[in-house]
Amino acid sequence: MPVPQPRHAGPKVSETPACPQATSHHEFISRINDMRRKIPSPVMLQAFELSARTLSFTQAADSLNLTQSAISHQIQALEDFLGVRLFERVRKRLQLTSAGEILLLRLTPALDALESAIIETVSTEPASSVLRLGVVPAVATQWLIPRLPDFQREHPRIALTLVTRLPFNFQNNSLDAAINLGNTRWPGARSDWLMDEHMIVVCAPEMAATALRTPADLPRVPMLQMTFRPHAWHDWLAAAGLSVDRTTTGMKFESFSLVLRAAMAGLGAAVVPRLLVEKELEDGRLASPFGPVARSPTSYYLVYPPANVTLPALQAFRGWLMRQTGASED
Repeated sequence: MPVPQPRHAGPKVSETPACPQATSHHEFISRINDMRRKIPSPVMLQAFELSARTLSFTQAADSLNLTQSAISHQIQALEDFLGVRLFERVRKRLQLTSAGEILLLRLTPALDALESAIIETVSTEPASSVLRLGVVPAVATQWLIPRLPDFQREHPRIALTLVTRLPFNFQNNSLDAAINLGNTRWPGARSDWLMDEHMIVVCAPEMAATALRTPADLPRVPMLQMTFRPHAWHDWLAAAGLSVDRTTTGMKFESFSLVLRAAMAGLGAAVVPRLLVEKELEDGRLASPFGPVARSPTSYYLVYPPANVTLPALQAFRGWLMRQTGASED
């Protein structure tokens, strides 16, 4: 007897998944991962960009408030991520490889654009006005920041964004103004004189009381060097009418904070800008055992694009800054 066949109540329901392309959870997650941008961490990129521009892990560490070993670790992690070497040592000097040069060329404009986008996003907040100010790291930490509470009291609705990455760039609108050391020649920008720079000899108070009482004692103490100001000792000794034969001897440092620490620790004497050590002289952590005070060939200026002169936040900051330095607001 033939076996009866089941009657079809309707079309057969497909067992194919609702999303035919997502055949498994693993493949779906893999596709999402493939959509992510293959970008290293911002810390790696900042560590590389600063190190590449200065060719110094020490200066990069100082700018990012990290240790030199932390910078080295970030660079190594970035090289592992990319699978290429970015730096090499040539005669003990740090240099970029060809891959490093390509990355720096592309990365700096990208970071500038990202920074500008973030600042523009923040500046859309109606409760405050944002002023994007470039400032040399040592001037920011030693001179400007200790005075900023006064500015905040006068202008609580102005939010300052301090940018210490050099060189300062007005072309991509990432900065409204900058406090810079130099002369009046900044192409395409207006400059207002703030103050002259004067260089003095400083050392630990104990050294000033025993080994360094007059300029004639200088040959008996180490003369600490700033690599970014290689002529500091030469210029000061020339102003004092002394021999300049020993100006290349002594420990060398790649950041102002390091030479400052070394002088306070009693490692030697240093020639530094007086305005950057006012607090240390006042509280006795440093001493200036003798003169003269040597006038630097450069001065400090507030620099900004002419189009920014009408910005209310810049006008307020400029007026306050001029009062701090005693410069004319005309």
